[in-house]
Amino acid sequence: MSRLDEIVRLLQNFEGITRKYVLPQIIRRLRKASYQGGLPHSLGEDSATIGTDCEDYILLTTDSVLQELCLKHPRAAGFNVVLANVMDIYAAGGVPTSFAVALSYSDPEIGENLLQGVIDGSHAFRVPVIRGHTSPSASSTYIVGAATGTVRKTDILTAGGADSDDRLVFLFDREGRRGAHYTLGWDTVTGRTADENIRRLSVMNHLAAEHLVTASKDISTAGVIGTAGMMVEYSGRGATIDLNAIDRTRPTGIPLEDWLRMFVSLGFLVAASDDDLPTVLEVAGRHGLAAVVIGTVEPSHVLRLRMDGEEHVLFDFTNEPLLTPSGSESDLPS
Repeated sequence: MSRLDEIVRLLQNFEGITRKYVLPQIIRRLRKASYQGGLPHSLGEDSATIGTDCEDYILLTTDSVLQELCLKHPRAAGFNVVLANVMDIYAAGGVPTSFAVALSYSDPEIGENLLQGVIDGSHAFRVPVIRGHTSPSASSTYIVGAATGTVRKTDILTAGGADSDDRLVFLFDREGRRGAHYTLGWDTVTGRTADENIRRLSVMNHLAAEHLVTASKDISTAGVIGTAGMMVEYSGRGATIDLNAIDRTRPTGIPLEDWLRMFVSLGFLVAASDDDLPTVLEVAGRHGLAAVVIGTVEPSHVLRLRMDGEEHVLFDFTNEPLLTPSGSESDLPS
């Protein structure tokens, strides 16, 4: 078995990806059965849009943290639920404006640390906490957050706009460390000031304002490969990803097999045309981020991995949705 075969098997069994397999059924059911409000940017996107009478959209997103992290590292869980929501807002080209949280716990010490983590996150990303709900004697422990933001209607970024021949560009900060509480996390936030965090995150505002990218997503717990799969499937496309390019540029001391599966704090994946690519790379550098071209979008409906001259199909979207179905009518159940 080649190393590429081993990587494909590793990713196919990676929980960060496999837990996404339930999404098509949920998304398609909601699209078909729930009330249709005509929003242009909703299920399948990192942030939904709410129309206004002014020049901006309101962005809305929500996220949660696994119970295991809440129980073992509640302060980190509180911080990360803010981070996850903030990343979704920036991925849409927006700026966060508020945060709301729901806490559930039975141990007062855990509850205190969940709350302190949220407070830490609010300062790290300069987002005010304006609403919350607390269940202090619950049988389960969890934290759920929601954030709002704003973006100019002309600048909204979509996760589903990648087009054939676009380049996939991985934006991330090389200066970081393996997560203290989640070993498949790349932490580039701890010890940084709010100014430093916002300078790097605002790369997405810059790219959006200059209309330099066709699609964008933040790097989720599915890792860069899982995130790429969700982007190209939602775009109705496929892609070939060059693992050698990712390997050459991974942080020192992080094995490739880990790097491919890592949640990357302040990490994004964008699609850009060849014409706009040089400017994308230059803008990323100005914001303190590395920008690595890792693949090419294709008119196929498969995502291939290439390494050392060998190719292997990882995701095949041909027969049915797998990660994030596109919004076209053909994807809706009859």
